[in-house]
Amino acid sequence: MAINDILDMIRVSPIGEFMRSGFWQWPLMQNLHFIGLCLLFGPLLAIDLRVLGVCRFIPMKGALSLIPMILGAFVLNLLTGIMFFFGDPVRFYYNFSFQWKMALIVLAGINALWFWLGEHAKLSSLADGEQANFQAKIIAGLSLAMWLGVVTFGRLIPYLE
Repeated sequence: MAINDILDMIRVSPIGEFMRSGFWQWPLMQNLHFIGLCLLFGPLLAIDLRVLGVCRFIPMKGALSLIPMILGAFVLNLLTGIMFFFGDPVRFYYNFSFQWKMALIVLAGINALWFWLGEHAKLSSLADGEQANFQAKIIAGLSLAMWLGVVTFGRLIPYLE
C-alpha cells in the first residue's frame, strides 16, 4: 500500500470528515492547540530558565511541580494535532515545516526522558538559588532550542506549502 493510499484513508476517516464538515471545527482546534502550547511552553520555560541559572529566584521544587501541567498540555496538543493531520493529511505529510516540527518533537521527547531519568532527582534536591550541574543545563538549553523550533516550524506550516 502506497503512502498516498494511507493518507487518503486517513482523510476520509470519521475524524477527517468531522474536521472538514463545518466551519467551527478547525478554529476550535486551533484555539485549543494554542492554549495547550501556552500551558506547555510557559511552565517549560520556567523550568528551563531555572535550571540554566537565569531565574535562580524560582524555587526548583516549585518549578518541577509544573511537570504534570506540561504533560497534560502536551496531550492536548497531541490530540488537536492529530485532528489537524486527519483533516488534511496530504498537506501536512508533505510539508517541510511540519516534518521538521515532528522531528523536533521526537527529539524534545528524548531530551525530556534524559532529563527525567538522569537529572530530575538531582534537581529536586537542589536548595533554593543553588546552581544546577552542567549536564542539566545542557538538557535545559536543548529543551528551549527544540521547543522554540517546534513553535517556529509550527507557525510556518501554512506558509511553506
